Amino acid sequence: MKINIDKSPEYLEPEIIIKCSEITEELQRLISMLKGSEEKMQGAQDGTTYLIDPEDIFYFESVDKKTFMYTQNAVLETHLRLYEIEEKFSKHDFFRASKSTVINIAKIKKLSPRFNGKLDVLLENDEKLVVSRQYVHVIKEILGL
Repeated sequence: MKINIDKSPEYLEPEIIIKCSEITEELQRLISMLKGSEEKMQGAQDGTTYLIDPEDIFYFESVDKKTFMYTQNAVLETHLRLYEIEEKFSKHDFFRASKSTVINIAKIKKLSPRFNGKLDVLLENDEKLVVSRQYVHVIKEILGL
């Protein structure tokens, strides 16, 4: 694959042009990654909709058939279900930690094993969550443990 970069102050915004004879699986992954970097998550709080960068989200939680996203300073409601969040943000280091929680791996400060096979997770905002037994192998695989 050949990459050319044309840098000039006259360009107002970045533009990516892909020239190819066919769209391969590798190109499709690259396109998905590029599109994913532009994705923002919609969340509502007090009747106002906000657009949140995935990197700013600590975790998602489902409570009483509603899904909430937690950032450093806010809790916002989202219309997506946890399985949709998993699909949409798996490339952004999010993983299913329990039946009701999806966690951003980049926001984990510390992991501690429990005697019953679960893991305690301490996030950068000092919130504590639990990875259930059935999902412990997922986080270990992601982190190479």
